[in-house]
Amino acid sequence: MDTDVLIAGAGPTGLMLANQLARRGVRVLIIDRHAGPARETRALGVQARTLEIYQKLGIVDRALALGKRGDGANLWAQGKRKGRVPLGDAGRSVTPYPYILVLGQDDNERIMGERLRDWNLSVTWNTELVALEQHSDHVVATLNSADGTTRKITAAWIGGCDGARSAVRELNKIPFVGAPYEHVFFVADVEMTGTMVPDEVNVYLWKSGFHLFFPMRGENHWRIVGILPPELRNKDNVDFDAVIPSVRGEAGSDLSFKSCSWFSTYRIHHRAAERFREGRCFLMGDAAHVHSPVGAQGMNTGLQDAYNLAWKLALVVRGKADAALLDSYEAERIPVAQHLLETTDRGFKFIVSDNA
Repeated sequence: MDTDVLIAGAGPTGLMLANQLARRGVRVLIIDRHAGPARETRALGVQARTLEIYQKLGIVDRALALGKRGDGANLWAQGKRKGRVPLGDAGRSVTPYPYILVLGQDDNERIMGERLRDWNLSVTWNTELVALEQHSDHVVATLNSADGTTRKITAAWIGGCDGARSAVRELNKIPFVGAPYEHVFFVADVEMTGTMVPDEVNVYLWKSGFHLFFPMRGENHWRIVGILPPELRNKDNVDFDAVIPSVRGEAGSDLSFKSCSWFSTYRIHHRAAERFREGRCFLMGDAAHVHSPVGAQGMNTGLQDAYNLAWKLALVVRGKADAALLDSYEAERIPVAQHLLETTDRGFKFIVSDNA
């Protein structure tokens, strides 16, 4: 074998899988079709269970230093603060991290990438999985590099952590069942002031949608996630200036925007792979399931997928467990994904409903 495990995709899920395998002595090759790590990202909520995994990996202190602790979520409607949900009270007795940590996906990737180097590993960038052949005891993967060269490698197992357009999923012909939402989301990194409760999540509910304000590292630095007004959904080249009237109309006219360093629009799907395994290939993260951002669970679920599979895969690779142990990955993680799709879809429909 050229490697024990080939990991396609070097986002949070792939980096978690690589770290968890490498620290257990498993040979890993991690590739990504992009030129380097993400610099601008949508995911930013790190939940308690993920922080517990970070603690086991030895990176939780770094995450806490870079992130912004959110102890509460403030609910606003018609420009008035209607209530506050304390995020720390419910879990105080069951976790040392009873809050949501606001930490961008790019910072999560940076922290796990740094930890990967401690195992003498690095990501092979500009490398794309384009074909694979499954055999009884190995997989032959064809990789394309940016310079046009092609090579074949042999791996015992493949981890598909390569996102919603997963090559691992498509090459194994695994259906990705679901549909897109009609709504168009936007995300913006801004420097701003206003009536928001500082250092906490602020949720502005309006008749057909919402705006979420997340406090970020730095003074007056906020990440805004929201839904484009219907009149902007089919327009090209929408920028942040175009959505300011909508944001001010729902979150208060006294909002003052100093700068916007990043703005992007995107559509969200709710989909799940029909199965999370095909022979020696496994799907994790967005390759296996995508859903509404309601609840800030997407990145966390992928990280927990990888954590679930890694220790089992390591035992099998090292001959300490029968390969039948790997059947438990799909059996345990598909119900999690299905429950997550149901609850986030229900929550999203509730928030955007026109019904009083």
